[in-house]
Amino acid sequence: MSIDLSSRATLTDVEARLAAGDNFVLNQIAEWCPDCTVRQHPALAAFDAALARGGLPLVTVCVQKARDVYLSDAHAQLSERIGGAGYPRTLLVRNGQPASRDSGLNRVEVMSEPELIAYAEALIAAL
Repeated sequence: MSIDLSSRATLTDVEARLAAGDNFVLNQIAEWCPDCTVRQHPALAAFDAALARGGLPLVTVCVQKARDVYLSDAHAQLSERIGGAGYPRTLLVRNGQPASRDSGLNRVEVMSEPELIAYAEALIAAL
């Protein structure tokens, strides 16, 4: 599956998955962030494929278009709920509950393909 920034999830999609108690990997990005749009983006297809082998969908949501300006108050609230700003933030959501920042399953700036593949394996193992 090819990951395209234009096909990312909406806040409504993410909130529905959280409310349903789904298991998934959430990738929080900001459009202004080159780590999200340039460095991590090319490796997302391989990350998505690795997660899919373990039955975990990858859900990417943008919370900011301009630095320090959230798309809405609800986007800011989601960001705080999952661990705060820091992009890209990639974390396991298990049974609708975001992994805590100190769990090792909620990380910022995992960007290279090898790092993401190793992280996918750790996330799958944590289910």
